[in-house]
Amino acid sequence: MATPLGWSQGGSGSVCLAFDQLRDVIESQEELIHQLRNVMVLQDENFVSKEEFHAVEKKLVEEKAAHAKTKALLAKEEEKLQFALGEVEVLSKQLEKEKRAFEKALSSVKSKVLQESGKKDQLITKCNGRREPHAPHHGSIRGFFPNNPVPVSRAGFHPTFCPRMRIQAGPCGPHPRKSLQGPGRPRK
Repeated sequence: MATPLGWSQGGSGSVCLAFDQLRDVIESQEELIHQLRNVMVLQDENFVSKEEFHAVEKKLVEEKAAHAKTKALLAKEEEKLQFALGEVEVLSKQLEKEKRAFEKALSSVKSKVLQESGKKDQLITKCNGRREPHAPHHGSIRGFFPNNPVPVSRAGFHPTFCPRMRIQAGPCGPHPRKSLQGPGRPRK
């Protein structure tokens, strides 16, 4: 190795040693600088500026406030929902109660209708039964035969005869007068 100017030949071993040590120090410093640059690059990638930090912090505070408002609104709406559900439950029970009362009343009315329908059918059957066998025949009417006299009422008329009221005009004005007339012959 060539000796730099100003160095003597006699001390070449110590100079070389110092030179080698100096070179090692420079290489280690260059390696350290390289590592620090890598760390700085990583820090730059993860670094946030102060303005960005304050903007994000402000946004976070606003979101927390909005979240608190939403939470309060949710609690209020949940309370309304619980109240409405309670009302629905009460109204459902009341509706069920009224439904049972209506069904009971309807059942009662149906049974009464069936009873009345049965009575009506019995009456119709009874009336039809009386009409058919008791239809008057000309030869079987009481009173045609002397052995079967017709009972005479106090007025002297047939028991099926009904006197009618008739208004007749007189010299003093109209007044009601009982006029006895038979069926089929009008009285003048």
